[in-house]
Amino acid sequence: MGYCYLLLVALMFSLGGTSVKMIRPYFAPSMITLMRFAVGVGWLLLLKAVKRQPFRPDFSRAFRKQWKWLLFGAAAKMAAYTLENIGLSIGVSYGNILTQPAQMILLTVLGVLVLKETMNARRWAGVGLCVLGILLISWNGLSPEVFLGDNLPLTLLYVFSGIFAGLFVFAQKKVADHFDVLDSNLVMFAMASLMAVVVPIAQGNFLPTGTPDWKCIVAILYFGFVTGIGFYLNAKAIPLVPFRMVALLQSTMVLFSLVWGVLFFHEPITGWIIAGALLFIVGIVFINHRPRQRINVSRD
Repeated sequence: MGYCYLLLVALMFSLGGTSVKMIRPYFAPSMITLMRFAVGVGWLLLLKAVKRQPFRPDFSRAFRKQWKWLLFGAAAKMAAYTLENIGLSIGVSYGNILTQPAQMILLTVLGVLVLKETMNARRWAGVGLCVLGILLISWNGLSPEVFLGDNLPLTLLYVFSGIFAGLFVFAQKKVADHFDVLDSNLVMFAMASLMAVVVPIAQGNFLPTGTPDWKCIVAILYFGFVTGIGFYLNAKAIPLVPFRMVALLQSTMVLFSLVWGVLFFHEPITGWIIAGALLFIVGIVFINHRPRQRINVSRD
């Protein structure tokens, strides 16, 4: 089931760009971010009701001790989704494939600097491949003038979105021993919803520009479902499969996203984009590689 969960999550998240493209004609990016969190909270509450899972008895005490990390995670995820939705509104539907390698690079750096994890040549090579893949996709064979004028700012949106997404994962790790994953995500997404509501109100973009069609409504519900249930399924899957397979299966999201861009929006896919995507998929696998430990068996 772990493999099925991870492939399902990759498929679900790969349709994120498609969802934004269907919602964007009616709502501003800041409103898309708010709805993604708010609907995601609704799906998590529904899941909690279906599972009949109450909050743990020590929830209040854990919240008082960990509220700073919960708030940090909520702010990081709000920033990640805000930047990602702006980028998807401007560029192609598969542009957010750049967020995953950026997130992985940040988590690797945090693991070394903060958690004191060891790095080997293979993992450093993975970091280099991820960076090279990002550069190839961003460049896409364009002239320096076009790359620096149009593509570079869009690339930076996705890179910083991936960085903030990595900070959210780091916050999840910091509170993992104190909360059930369903409860921690529910609290952080609820906090993020309260933060996100300020932006569209301040910008005057709270109301839609027209009457949303059925595709927009379905996309809103689906986007929230992915946000709430997708992260829950991902957390459930990780203990069920070898850790080296997690990154590999999650990376299939990149390939799915490219396919949806061609099928639904007839967006061009060049050799540069394919090469860059394959490079950072290999890079992510290298970063997550865990060498086998030798077991020495003594003979009497």
